[in-house]
Amino acid sequence: MSQTNVALDADTAPDVDTIIDAIAKGLSIGEIAGMEPEALEAGYNLAFNLYNAGNFKDAETLFGGLCLYHHRDERFWIGLGGCRQALGNFTAAIDAYDMACVAGTLKNPAPSVHAGLCYLKLGDTENARALFDAALELGDENNPTHRAYHEKARAMLQVIDEGATS
Repeated sequence: MSQTNVALDADTAPDVDTIIDAIAKGLSIGEIAGMEPEALEAGYNLAFNLYNAGNFKDAETLFGGLCLYHHRDERFWIGLGGCRQALGNFTAAIDAYDMACVAGTLKNPAPSVHAGLCYLKLGDTENARALFDAALELGDENNPTHRAYHEKARAMLQVIDEGATS
């Protein structure tokens, strides 16, 4: 999607109607504000490193900002969901994973598997099963990462089935 000339600056900030029009045309807040992709990538790297260091609260804040500035980047939503999941906020994590599915145009099984795990933590095996089943329909079996998520979804379906028969 190409950028338009609606970047914000102190002297020539667009009016609300211009911003709404730009969003309706598919621009993100970051694109409207003139954020450079390198700045978003640096923010992602920092949030990712905070997450890997176990600093989920600060990583959640950064991922949330990244989602606001560029809502179409699936990685940002997965990161936000991961932070919320790690913090035990499973319902909010599911919401973020749902957005990751949309941002990724339903091509990646990972968000569905992660959301399914959250539903299991909430004791909702019906929705967990639906997401694990959905994950098997997403992605490309030739992609090793997608294949690993398909295997995890199959394993979780087996766990649910075994739990139902015990």
